[in-house]
Amino acid sequence: MPIIAVPSKGSGGLNEFLNPRFGRSDSITLVSIEEHNIKAVKVLPIYSTEAIGNLGIYIAELIGDNMASDTIVRYIGHKAFQSLNAQNVKVFHAIDDKLTIKQLIDLFIQGKLQILTEPNAHLIHE
Repeated sequence: MPIIAVPSKGSGGLNEFLNPRFGRSDSITLVSIEEHNIKAVKVLPIYSTEAIGNLGIYIAELIGDNMASDTIVRYIGHKAFQSLNAQNVKVFHAIDDKLTIKQLIDLFIQGKLQILTEPNAHLIHE
């Protein structure tokens, strides 16, 4: 059963929105998928004091430690991207950060999200 990790705003969950900046997430929403349906949802709060200076890497490790196979991001930096790749977590690109976690998971299930092949945090200001 794949587990999809989504960096989230606020308290996370299916009705919350994607946080476009991976390393600035308030929480991680973990969604378990079985036979193209959502089977379980778990939210991990992020406490920024746990990883002063390298929050992106901390979040990437948290995703791997929770057995996620995939993650959906808008923007991700080099170190976090490398950490996810080292843990064999596929990184998918959310083309819009105005979607809820549920909407993004539906797009993932439908195969409508593209895999990122390199970090893209440099595009935030373009």
